[in-house]
Amino acid sequence: MFGGEKRTESEKRLDGKYFVTVQDRDWYWRAYLPDGEDRDHPACNIFGPRSRTLEGLKFPKSLVVVAGLDLSQDWQLAYVDGLKTSGHEVKLLYLKQATIGFYFLPNNDHFPCLMDEITSFIHSNCS
Repeated sequence: MFGGEKRTESEKRLDGKYFVTVQDRDWYWRAYLPDGEDRDHPACNIFGPRSRTLEGLKFPKSLVVVAGLDLSQDWQLAYVDGLKTSGHEVKLLYLKQATIGFYFLPNNDHFPCLMDEITSFIHSNCS
């Protein structure tokens, strides 16, 4: 989960529509971050104004799955862009009609797609 002080378009558009509100996310960050810190803390906003570069760090190939109906999708997509900009290999699986937590429910259309992508990603990186 990623975030930052700036509100993104997806946070504004999807606030409260699919299980989670911006207020919920803000509470999670207040509970997690050190006292007195805001959402631009590097643990929350990995490519934010107070973060260090990931360039040159040993970093594994990554598969990032983004649900198109998750209010934090803009932060997740920024994470993908940040990894690419830092020279890291990342594969994005964007599921436009998936909601947050869809992977907990194997009876939806997105679950088999996710399992296939994970299998393919693992197999392609283990040979």
